[in-house]
Amino acid sequence: MILMQFAKRITPVQAAFVGSLLLSLAAILTNPTLNRDGILYVETAHNFLQGGFDAARKTFQWPFFPILMAIVSKFTGIGLEMTGHLLNALFMAGTCAFLVASAQRLVPEAIWPICLVVLALPGPNYYRNELLREYGCWFFMMLSFWLALRWSENPRWGSALIVQLALAITALFRPEALVFFTAFVMWQLFEAPKESKLRRVLMIVGIPLVVALLMFVLIGMRVNPEGWSGYVMWHLGQVAWHLNPIQERLNHIIDLLNPATKQALFNVKAQALAGSLFILAKDGAGTILFLGSLAIIPLKFIKQLSLFIFPFLYLFHGGLLRSVLSRAPLFAWAFLAHLLVLSAYVIDWQFLSGRYIAVLSLLAAPFIGFGFWELSKRFPRWKHVMLLLSFVIMFNNAVSFRQGQPYFIRAGEWLAKNSTENSRIYVESPRTAYYAGLQQSLVSDPRNRPDKTGGMPMDNYDFIVLEVPHSDTEIGPWLTRNKLRVLQRFENSRKDSVIIATNESAP
Repeated sequence: MILMQFAKRITPVQAAFVGSLLLSLAAILTNPTLNRDGILYVETAHNFLQGGFDAARKTFQWPFFPILMAIVSKFTGIGLEMTGHLLNALFMAGTCAFLVASAQRLVPEAIWPICLVVLALPGPNYYRNELLREYGCWFFMMLSFWLALRWSENPRWGSALIVQLALAITALFRPEALVFFTAFVMWQLFEAPKESKLRRVLMIVGIPLVVALLMFVLIGMRVNPEGWSGYVMWHLGQVAWHLNPIQERLNHIIDLLNPATKQALFNVKAQALAGSLFILAKDGAGTILFLGSLAIIPLKFIKQLSLFIFPFLYLFHGGLLRSVLSRAPLFAWAFLAHLLVLSAYVIDWQFLSGRYIAVLSLLAAPFIGFGFWELSKRFPRWKHVMLLLSFVIMFNNAVSFRQGQPYFIRAGEWLAKNSTENSRIYVESPRTAYYAGLQQSLVSDPRNRPDKTGGMPMDNYDFIVLEVPHSDTEIGPWLTRNKLRVLQRFENSRKDSVIIATNESAP
């Protein structure tokens, strides 16, 4: 009875926030192993506390999220890892809340289905147990969208500045998020009243354009007083020096989006692909590589939608898609802007992390929720089945029936217990090293491990720690060839393992 009364009083925005916090808590408690990126962030935060910004940058080039972790940890006394998870949980809860709040302004009649979709979509919800900077990016992105929707109802310079500030902070987590400024521009160009179109565009992106121009001038400057006041140039040079981290990252993004710099590399890849193709297909290697790379995006997007592909596809029935696009154009333009960034990335790398695609899922959530609502009206008998499956997907994302990775924790604890400060350790497993209290700088690349030829001077090590996937059938002969004896093997149900070995001659 109390639960029913609570459900009637809570709003969709509150439900999204509280529900997200509970899902994050469940995910962290059921799968506590820290992911690889999380290990990097914790080490970067630790180095920031020890040596400041320069020390953090030596560990990670874009260290702003680890720096935030370090500052919060210092003032609260909470450990770095737990601080990171706490920040991520709050960021994700805020993301869900602002996304639902934005959708409530656009399609209020479907707000509860949208809230359910936001909490259940596999794409953004699958990684709740991991320590990621993406959550901060998603939070400030959705905050900027919500602020932009409010601003559009009463355009003022002050509120426009707040929108731009929120989106600028987004770039401190993922700099490519700046592409959403183009979504704001296109949104206003097509949706603003004709008489105020130019004014609105200047309000929403005028200041970023001025700042970008100023940064371009400052970054291009070095202390060169010829033709300038030496005093002014010296201070401008100091500003430019402090902007070096941003300069390097922006240069990388510009290089990524520059077709001229990528054409030669793409041609080399196409030629390599041609060598493995049937002779009649060799001339089309470039086209195959290009289209095959782009195909990764829709395939991963569809995979992340899971069963929500059905309400998404239902939007293409009876003009529903056009209707909802006209009501949520900002999300549509943002979806397209991020799609262009993903296209540039995947053509360059032929690879996409699921986290990058997850942004598309977030931006599509209002549309999918609207499709869910329309589908449940069209087939009312299936509504309860749809709800049940949605909750199953939601809990599977968080609690997860997939195999966790506690064997890294057990391996690290065993290594910490059985080694000393003077132990000579060769380690290839970053997570085992983390739980053993070892510096990540000691971790070696498994690709450099001798396999079929030669050998490694194993007499130099007391412990050899190897991370071995279940598909590796050569590890046994490799151990024998190098005269290594297995001390401990830690496995999961798939037979992925961490092997801790030593020399056969060791006691």
